[in-house]
Amino acid sequence: MKKVLLLILFFTTSLSAQTPKIKYWLDPEGKEIKEKVIDIISEQYPDNAMAYRKTIDSGIVYQFNAPKYSTYKVDYKFVKAEIEKITNQKYSNSAIFMIKFDYLDDSCDGLFSNTIDNEKINSIKYYDSPIKLKLEQKSDLIYLSFFEDKIILKNKPRTKNDYFFSDKNHFFRNNLFLHPTICGSFGLIKPNGETLIRNGAYRLDLMFEHLTPEIWNLFFQQ
Repeated sequence: MKKVLLLILFFTTSLSAQTPKIKYWLDPEGKEIKEKVIDIISEQYPDNAMAYRKTIDSGIVYQFNAPKYSTYKVDYKFVKAEIEKITNQKYSNSAIFMIKFDYLDDSCDGLFSNTIDNEKINSIKYYDSPIKLKLEQKSDLIYLSFFEDKIILKNKPRTKNDYFFSDKNHFFRNNLFLHPTICGSFGLIKPNGETLIRNGAYRLDLMFEHLTPEIWNLFFQQ
């Protein structure tokens, strides 16, 4: 819990320093608050994540009202087919997909903007790739990083080992990742169709821990 709280505090501080367009900070009920109490709000509402939206005057509203977790029961074969279209790869029917989804206009930190160039991609991969490899080697996990359409990705998605892709048909944005939240969202999709979404700043190794039965069954009662 302390690790997650530190992540929230870090990204909130980074957000404050790098986004002068911030106009409003709201609590879950819509009441305007001071930016400095965000950490207090996050403790008061542990089941919420920081959502954001643009205003008419091009400012941004940040409100701590997105659900931290959402659960779904999906058609696994259909979702897997959509993933295969995006990645141009084929996957086993036993694959468990973990998707990191980043939203348009997210100002999480200096690594995220609506243009993700090779330098930024390599910086992210420097931290994520060793964890991705370790987790995939010991399980049926497939880790992928998807970006909302209109985010420009300057990578080579046709390269076999690349895992950064654009959600060009809006399938995942419209069906699973419904709440734009600071620093994106994670999703886990199991072959039985059970799907868990976690919104807000997080790490892929911590998301992987949700697959343990004692945690997973808290969301999907057997």
